[in-house]
Amino acid sequence: MNENYDLANVCQINGRVKKSRLVAEFVFLLISLAALITCAMAQENISDYSSNKADYWYNKGLILAGTGSYDEAYRAYDKAIQINPDDAGAWYGEALTLRALSFSRHDLHEYNESLKAFDMAIEKYDKATEADPQDANNWYYEGLALSDRAITMQSGVMLNINSDEQDRNRYFEEAIKAYDNATEINSKFATAWKNKGNVFYTLGKYNESIQAYDKAIEIVPDYPLAWYDKGLALNKTGKYDEAVQAYNKAIEKIPKNADMWYNKGNALSSQGKYDEAINSYDKAIQLNQAFAEAWHNKGVAFEKSGFGYEANATFDKAKHMSKEIQLVDFL
Repeated sequence: MNENYDLANVCQINGRVKKSRLVAEFVFLLISLAALITCAMAQENISDYSSNKADYWYNKGLILAGTGSYDEAYRAYDKAIQINPDDAGAWYGEALTLRALSFSRHDLHEYNESLKAFDMAIEKYDKATEADPQDANNWYYEGLALSDRAITMQSGVMLNINSDEQDRNRYFEEAIKAYDNATEINSKFATAWKNKGNVFYTLGKYNESIQAYDKAIEIVPDYPLAWYDKGLALNKTGKYDEAVQAYNKAIEKIPKNADMWYNKGNALSSQGKYDEAINSYDKAIQLNQAFAEAWHNKGVAFEKSGFGYEANATFDKAKHMSKEIQLVDFL
């Protein structure tokens, strides 16, 4: 699945605060899907491609969502579903769009509608895998829909919704099975291995996640997102030096990602390498001036290095940025 990797290799996801990470991941996914659809379109007779077809509206939804036009994207996906109610991809796109809208507008109705759309997407992917159990892509996308359904439930706390952990984990476990099927059919499916690692990571199974990331890296040695995610898992297991090495591999390919520099700083700080950690936090802050967590952890590194004045000034900056973020969220 080199086309999936190529998109990951060039896409630079600038993480902001924890509350916005879901939307950032959502946009990345839709851009990736849009590229795949565009490639497929190029192979078709363009004269056969019209607004009377579900694919036209599906592709339009991908592009609109990728630019942040979520209301228009929702309408495009809905049009695709009206034309072809069995279009699993359109249901999945609609689910992701509704999720983004629900979190950005704090809308409980849209949140519940996103869960219903996820369920429809999963149902349609189930039928697709039953019809052709040897299609690795269908298993892969079913895995995405299942894991995103669980992540949406998990993130319901942002809307003061507490979901059942056992119910969430059931979706995660089903996602792992779907990715297993995808990689059994296509052992070189690097993105499926990486995403399987992400599910293990979410479940707190860090050693299993590292094994899955290693499989992705074995297939695509310079896969930056696999290296980055492996770094996060290594950090969780206390292997800070290995985590730094993994972050470096990711940063080589995506040098302008604030989150990567920030987490590298955390791993360095955990080893007591405060000067190097401060340099990494500075890189993160250069890329994202409003990165409150990076400001705060830079202050901690200053404090542990004995630079009290610099630490206090940096903590003040972190508080200021945190207040600005809260104000933006409120507005």
